[in-house]
Amino acid sequence: MRCFSLSLAAAAVVLVTLPAQALELPKRKPGLWELKATSGEGAPPTVMQQCTDEAFEAQMQKTALETSKTMCSKNDMKRDGNTITGSAECKMGSVNITSRTVTTGDFTSNYKVVVNNTYNPPMMGKTNDTTVLEARWLGACAAGQKPGAMTMPNMPVPPKSK
Repeated sequence: MRCFSLSLAAAAVVLVTLPAQALELPKRKPGLWELKATSGEGAPPTVMQQCTDEAFEAQMQKTALETSKTMCSKNDMKRDGNTITGSAECKMGSVNITSRTVTTGDFTSNYKVVVNNTYNPPMMGKTNDTTVLEARWLGACAAGQKPGAMTMPNMPVPPKSK
């Protein structure tokens, strides 16, 4: 259930932090990022690492924008320095999701995303939740690590292709 909740939070983060036509968003610095997601349900944070580069970032934004166009009737954003605020109204299946997001940071060394979601009807018994995603740049990706590759503690790393 926790992984499903984090997946929903991640989807909401992606949908709400999409580039609006008049808004140029910062891109993450290429390399290895540590992502720590904490949900409002009091469980310990989930920590993962992800390798990224410019091509992966562009593809991720393109995919998220396409998804947003089909799922969201509203997706407004405003940038003031290193703070980006967003609001979105999206539908996932039969559930309407209203999201309010505040993103801060420089995207070269760190950033933080706070997502407040409201669900109507309730999703998995919840009418609302808050997820905080804190990210920090660790350095270059490991040798042989492909952009988009994500690792989590206690999760085996898939074998490399020959």
